Amino acid sequence: MAEMTTTFKVEGPLFKADAPKQLIKAVNRGLLDIVVIEGSVRVKEELWGPTSAEAYKRSTPDERHGAKTRTLKRAVLGSVPRDGIGQIDAGQEEFGANLMYSSWVEGISSRNASSSFKGYHMFQHAYDHINNPKLLNEYIGAAIAEAFQ
Repeated sequence: MAEMTTTFKVEGPLFKADAPKQLIKAVNRGLLDIVVIEGSVRVKEELWGPTSAEAYKRSTPDERHGAKTRTLKRAVLGSVPRDGIGQIDAGQEEFGANLMYSSWVEGISSRNASSSFKGYHMFQHAYDHINNPKLLNEYIGAAIAEAFQ
């Protein structure tokens, strides 16, 4: 009786011995792209207003949105502190701790409960925007595809 045998041989960068390392590296690169491009940039865009502290004091609330000295805006960064973890913070990764008042500006400080200022929620807005399977697939999928070309 005749036997039929089918053999598949797969080759390419995805099947090399170091492929898992390359995959992790590609995922981290995709995460970095998404937390910087779609995350930290989005947070910074929500911090706007007059460029000098003096002009800020003279401005009305409609003319500004949390950018009194620009210190918070400069501190906002996206990073990948560990494999598979994307992070947007207000100084934690670069300086070791978030700016003291960043939780108040975000609206998550205990002080917000007793204040008329309830925060801008810009980090939450960035999270809500990024937490989208289509966007994650776009950035991380593109990085993986690029790594294994």
